[in-house]
Amino acid sequence: MFKFFRRIRQNLLSDNKITKYLIYAMGEIVLVVIGILIALQINNWNNEVEKRSEEQLIIQNLHIEFEKNKIGLQSYIEHHEQLLEATTQIMDLIGAPNEELDRYNLDSLIASSLDYIEFNPRQSVISDLNSSGRLNLISSDSLRLLIYEWSVLIEGAHEGYDTLDEINQMLYLPYLTKNASMKNIDQYGILEWDEKSKLYHNNYELFNDVEFENVVDNQAWDIKNYLNHLKVLEPIIDKIIQETEASTLN
Repeated sequence: MFKFFRRIRQNLLSDNKITKYLIYAMGEIVLVVIGILIALQINNWNNEVEKRSEEQLIIQNLHIEFEKNKIGLQSYIEHHEQLLEATTQIMDLIGAPNEELDRYNLDSLIASSLDYIEFNPRQSVISDLNSSGRLNLISSDSLRLLIYEWSVLIEGAHEGYDTLDEINQMLYLPYLTKNASMKNIDQYGILEWDEKSKLYHNNYELFNDVEFENVVDNQAWDIKNYLNHLKVLEPIIDKIIQETEASTLN
């Protein structure tokens, strides 16, 4: 092809046809420019196809991650609702006569009120998007906004858990350590002692102490606060799943 064009140029020059040569040269330049533009357009089109393919994979991975987060969140909400129920039951029994207290396993109730767990969702896809700067590959403004909102709410949930843990460590556990039998309580926790403490202890005084009522009230408030943070995450998860669902069907 290049030999062909070169031969034409040589013939035009040898025939002293300068005007025709200039016209031909301009035409050749135009063809070269058109070729470059076409090549650039093809390259841009290939890049766009690659980006859209990568976006679809990201959205599919987000969908899978948040489907799992939804299952995990529901489990954590149910767990902390049971935790709040046990703590509320303790509050209802404070000040009750000994005969009524004897109908309950008080150590087990107290152990249940201590069994809080932090919800740590799967974040690998979002973390990778933020660290790599690929979040802008997601063309949906609404989905990007939901991801940002999710990150803010997760930070709030972590703060709610930290508050619960701080109150538990600073108030509830120190009080129980001084006024209750931790071995009897831990018999219903992860230690699962085979027998109760050999040291005599009953919970009658504990359940007639206003300080105990106060620390349990603080514990209940912080459990409820953390539970509220967890429940706020539910509609965001559902919206993200809905936004990403279409890509999983392709």
